[in-house]
Amino acid sequence: MTMHKRFRQTAIVVALSSLFPAAVFADEVEELTNPNVADAAFKLPYINQINPFYRQYNGINHEGVNGNLDLDYFRRSPDGTWIRMNAWNLGLSTQEFGASVEQQGKWAFGIDYNQIPRYAPYEVTTRVQGVGSNNIRQPNVTSGTVLNGVQSPTPQQEITLKTQRDITTLSASAYLIEGLKASLSFKNENKTGTQMYGVRGVAGTGTPNLYSGFLFAPQPIDQLHQQLEAVLDYADKKLQISGGYYGSFLNANPDSLNVYGGTNTATVTANLSPVAMPPDNAMQQLYVSGAYNFSDTTRGNFKLARSEGRQTNSFFTGQPTQPGIGANLEGKVTTTEAYAAITSRVTSDLRLLGSWRFEDKHDRTPVRVFYTDGSTNNPESHQANWGKLEADYNIGAGYSAALGVDYLRKFSYEWERLSVEELTYRATFSKAMSEMVNGLLTLSHTDRTGAEWTPTKPNIFPNYLANLSRNKARAMLDTSFSDALNMQLAYEAYFDNYTRSDFGLSSGQGQIISLDGSYGINDNWKLNAWYSHQWGDSLQNARGAVCTTANGVNCQGNLGATSRTPPELNEIWTAKLAQKSDQFGIGVNGKIAEIVTVGAQYLYANDRLDQDSGPVPATTINGNGTRVPVAASNGVLPETRYTQNTFKVYGVYPVSKATRIRLDYIFDQRKMDDYTWTNWVYADGTKVYVDPNQITQIFGVSLIQSF
Repeated sequence: MTMHKRFRQTAIVVALSSLFPAAVFADEVEELTNPNVADAAFKLPYINQINPFYRQYNGINHEGVNGNLDLDYFRRSPDGTWIRMNAWNLGLSTQEFGASVEQQGKWAFGIDYNQIPRYAPYEVTTRVQGVGSNNIRQPNVTSGTVLNGVQSPTPQQEITLKTQRDITTLSASAYLIEGLKASLSFKNENKTGTQMYGVRGVAGTGTPNLYSGFLFAPQPIDQLHQQLEAVLDYADKKLQISGGYYGSFLNANPDSLNVYGGTNTATVTANLSPVAMPPDNAMQQLYVSGAYNFSDTTRGNFKLARSEGRQTNSFFTGQPTQPGIGANLEGKVTTTEAYAAITSRVTSDLRLLGSWRFEDKHDRTPVRVFYTDGSTNNPESHQANWGKLEADYNIGAGYSAALGVDYLRKFSYEWERLSVEELTYRATFSKAMSEMVNGLLTLSHTDRTGAEWTPTKPNIFPNYLANLSRNKARAMLDTSFSDALNMQLAYEAYFDNYTRSDFGLSSGQGQIISLDGSYGINDNWKLNAWYSHQWGDSLQNARGAVCTTANGVNCQGNLGATSRTPPELNEIWTAKLAQKSDQFGIGVNGKIAEIVTVGAQYLYANDRLDQDSGPVPATTINGNGTRVPVAASNGVLPETRYTQNTFKVYGVYPVSKATRIRLDYIFDQRKMDDYTWTNWVYADGTKVYVDPNQITQIFGVSLIQSF
């Protein structure tokens, strides 16, 4: 795939396009008839300042000029040899490189490398020492300037929390005989850096505005993740089959985090240091999958897989362990999967589909007693079956209708409920093959029920086990009012209701609507725009008798007492978590004097989170008609909001047939109003700050040369 094809425009791509594309978009016909490309783009973006929100994923952490290079090379020789080399953002921490050579129909080799940085969107000021290592020392605040060669108080420092993934992938394939292909790939990913973390401690002295007893203890990361896959593919007119091996191996360092208290009496709570870090683990799988054409109208698919995951990393020695639990967890989970499906076109208008999938997950990890209080690990095994039946009928004139039923059953001895079953009915009506209007509408209803709760009904029903009634809807509409104007409308929603437990989730819903359109003003100018709105909420409740005996008069507002009748009297409070999000984008591009290509895009995004706690009356009436006090409300938490405004404008001037100059300007404003990070201070005095209004401006010059 050439770079021209990589940057082909759509409405969403325009709104979220990369900073400086390396080339003007090529004509599609020319690209297919003459795929040979050799382009280089030298880019000089100037950034006025570094803001945590903007740099979070783009990896730019340096004010001023951040020069980088893009390369795109593609050649096809007359004998069918294809050579590809691509590079993007060379010189930045988001750089990517890929190269491959292929003898069409015979063999292929490839190598890819890319970096993925992730900066924390916070500004952290701390006196904590040892950041980046697994030995964190809390600050000293004793009087004097130097004590035993150590400055006291420990100096303040600003730190940047960042992780980076360096990923290298090697791939090779070859046709051994006609219809038989062997493929091999190896992926090596090294993740390093430091991320936000903390341990429970005791608040110290001399550090005002302490919100909690938590101590700042950033977690060091040094992980090596390797993946290996080997596949054999065979295909003829009747049978297509693949068999292979997949392995995933994670080596995580360090194995523990040590936190030492300082002299400000902000100390670590006993038995919480050292802290265990993520352990090494591995997973391996053998599988075979394929399809068989029974006839021109009937086709079957299947898959069989067997995988085994292990976690045998040694227990770290920093914490005492109970005698007899061994040197490691000896974690072992085996999973067997089987899938079969058949589709058949019974008539020219009727198509039938049936499928069944089975999964058996067996957790063979031994149960270990880790603490003197009897705490153990909790192995969990389960079996699951998924079934599907569907009929699709072509009504005519481009209209079709489909009816389907889905079945799910899960079973486990370790669950509070031994089994649950889900039954879903769905119907789809669609219109296609029309020049003006195409679309579909899908409606579905799901009911989940299950066995009795064991050994006793829990106060909180786990969401994945609770009785559920769910309604879903999905609609899509594609209209072409003329050759110049096209619009697409999409809507999707779900509505959930759970059987209420004493505490926990009782209902939830989510909806999204989006509109995407393009308009060709004339042969040179095109306009596109899109808008989406998402909203959803979940309702939680706490129900419990306010009396210590059933319908009694000894009422103290204690939860978990004997249930009351009617049930409405048991509700103590409700909490509603509501999320809303709006995104809007508009872009225009065209040519001036048939020579200069120009374009502009605007992107707006707004995310809001509301947490409302229902009011609780001061008193309620007990079973004997006596008004009694109840627990007070937890109050209403403030709204959090994240807003982004981004404006981009560019122009490309062809100096010659092979040389182009591109100018870019970007204005990016990001706002966050989040009470959880407003002047947050750890117990050791570490301050975490988020600038509520961050503005970044970028000026760019690019030289694009074709060879």
